[in-house]
Amino acid sequence: MGRSSPALAILLLAAACGDDGHVAIDAGPGDTIVDVADAPIDGNPLTPTTLAGTGLCTNAACTTYAADVHSYVPQYTLWADGATKKRWMYLPPGTQIDTSNMNFWKFPMGTKFWKEFTRDGIRVETRYMVKLLPDDATVGAWYFVSYAWNAAQDDTTATTAGMMNANGTQHDIPTRANCRRCHENTPGRVLGFQALSLDYAAPAGELDLDDAISLNLLSAPPAGASAPHFPLPGTAIDQAAFGYMHANCGGCHNPTSNVFSTTALELRMDVTKLASVNVVPAHVTTVNVNGTVGGLTGKIVTPGDPTNSVIITRTNSSVFPTKMPEIGTEIVDPAGQTALVNWINQPP
Repeated sequence: MGRSSPALAILLLAAACGDDGHVAIDAGPGDTIVDVADAPIDGNPLTPTTLAGTGLCTNAACTTYAADVHSYVPQYTLWADGATKKRWMYLPPGTQIDTSNMNFWKFPMGTKFWKEFTRDGIRVETRYMVKLLPDDATVGAWYFVSYAWNAAQDDTTATTAGMMNANGTQHDIPTRANCRRCHENTPGRVLGFQALSLDYAAPAGELDLDDAISLNLLSAPPAGASAPHFPLPGTAIDQAAFGYMHANCGGCHNPTSNVFSTTALELRMDVTKLASVNVVPAHVTTVNVNGTVGGLTGKIVTPGDPTNSVIITRTNSSVFPTKMPEIGTEIVDPAGQTALVNWINQPP
């Protein structure tokens, strides 16, 4: 990306671990070669100081965007206490997303994602993640940092330790450790930019799955002439509940997560398990299934009885440790509650 600073160019070039545990980041002609000890452990000194330095924007106020970034809106969105969001992604020229596993896409090195949060009409933060190493499972393969907006809304500052009630709002900017805590529970590390989330006719100007296919961004495009390539089973009520759980719960509650061994919920949808409602993992692992979740014992979902369904008790709480999602929100999602309650109350 021609507008990036030399430091960012170094950051995005190939990194390889040496025998001494350091990360040697190769630079091009005229750049400084940096050998950064512990760079994978959130100590990277090459973080651009402002959002504009990441390559998203062409000005500090981020009112104009680079020509090679793609704006997108997932059809299933993560609740953020009422904040509105904008999202962008960038793929290095000539690269593709490895979609041989359609459930978990693997992105090439140099891939970037951004997500901007606006609360009560005020831009509060823009989160940034960039892939530095080829193996997603390697510590530090993805680098995360948030940029806090100033009161004048015309510049940003990188923040690594998080910030409570940022910019005079109730929005909290997460620490980098909290970013990793959510993203590192899925193999591809990216949430929201995936087959099922993009498999719809997106608003004009927003990248969807059909656009990604037409732009040759996917190594193994799905079958079918147009969306939906992976139609969901059941009624509109079923589909709303499955979509809500996929986006808001599936990042942690999936078989690849480090919490699955103690809480065997599978709330992330699987493109190979959509033949009927009865095979959708969110149905199989919750409906009439007894379990202890967050200290609450009972049926995860009791058909026709939301009050005695553990999933409702947890998602209807804003108090730790009962609340779910466990981090990232302070306010119960009313639309999410409606979707889940309607699903549980739906006649068999």
